[in-house]
Order: sequence, then C-alpha cells, then structure tokens
Amino acid sequence: MPDSTATEVPGESTAVILARMEVKLDHALANVTDHESRIRVLEDHQSPEVADHESRLRILERKVWVASGVAGGVGAGLTALVTAIAKSIGG
Repeated sequence: MPDSTATEVPGESTAVILARMEVKLDHALANVTDHESRIRVLEDHQSPEVADHESRLRILERKVWVASGVAGGVGAGLTALVTAIAKSIGG
C-alpha cells in the first residue's frame, strides 16, 4: 500500500524527486537568508523619527516624575494645612 504523504509522481525516479526537493530547499534557505539580512538592516538602522521619539519620551517621563513629586508635596502640604485648621477650630 503506497504512503499517502509520498511526493512520488508515477514515472519519476528517486533522483528526480531528490533534485526537486533540493531546489525547493535551496529556495527556502535563500529566502531565510534574505529575510535575516533585511531584519539585520532594520535593527541596525535607527531612523531620526525613532531617535526623536525616544528623546521625547525621556523628556515626558522626566516631566511626569516631577509632576508626581509636586502633586505629592502639595497633597502633603494641604493635608497639614487642613489638619492645623481643624485642630484650631475644634480645639
């Protein structure tokens, strides 16, 4: 009983089948190498937009940390003020 996954075509020799498989494998390997080289170029190339984006994010992150520090300080100051007013009224 013949295997249903066989690539054999009636009348083709094993050498012809192996040659076809080798050509397909060579083609696949060439595509992989081509894709790897394209990826390497993209990884090595940093466009000005990417560099600008990173610097803008760093600036924004610094501003967020400063703003959160100021908010914490203002919150603590207001809490102390409200506590002092409450003590003086209730006192």
